[in-house]
Amino acid sequence: MSFDSLIQLDQTLFIFLNAALPRNIFFNYFFIFLTSIGYLGMIWIGIAVYLIVKNPKQHMHTTLKLITANILIVGIVELILKNTVKRLRPEFTLYNINVLFDPVSTFSFPSGHATAAFASAYILSKSFPKQKMIWYILAVLISFSRIYLGKHYPGDVIGGAVLGSVIGWGVMKIKIKNG
Repeated sequence: MSFDSLIQLDQTLFIFLNAALPRNIFFNYFFIFLTSIGYLGMIWIGIAVYLIVKNPKQHMHTTLKLITANILIVGIVELILKNTVKRLRPEFTLYNINVLFDPVSTFSFPSGHATAAFASAYILSKSFPKQKMIWYILAVLISFSRIYLGKHYPGDVIGGAVLGSVIGWGVMKIKIKNG
């Protein structure tokens, strides 16, 4: 399959997914909420703060891992990859799509929301394995919100999910001493 065929497939899948769910006030606000809590990994940083307040000694390791991953993601995704790949967002390349929010000035690939969500879900699932499904469901919903709102192609989200999982895995390999 050629690169052009992959781009065409990604655009076709975006058009299908962007229109797949009904457009109503519930879904609109639900996905706007999910995107909002995902900006710059804020939900994940919020979870880290909660953990450190709840039990600093027990959760310091997880908190440091979450913060480290999200700082790395801003540098890798927002500063390097998006400005190297320079893929335009769907709202600038496709017509008659559902877009909720004003145009975003950054590039599309990979999705920073998906990268942060999957890195954080990976870290949290290793620290709290009983809640693994919760972390990954939240990661999937935040990531899908970017397609529903018209901000990312599925390929951007999948690329972010893969990159985030790798970053989460890598951060978990870093040795951090408590105290």
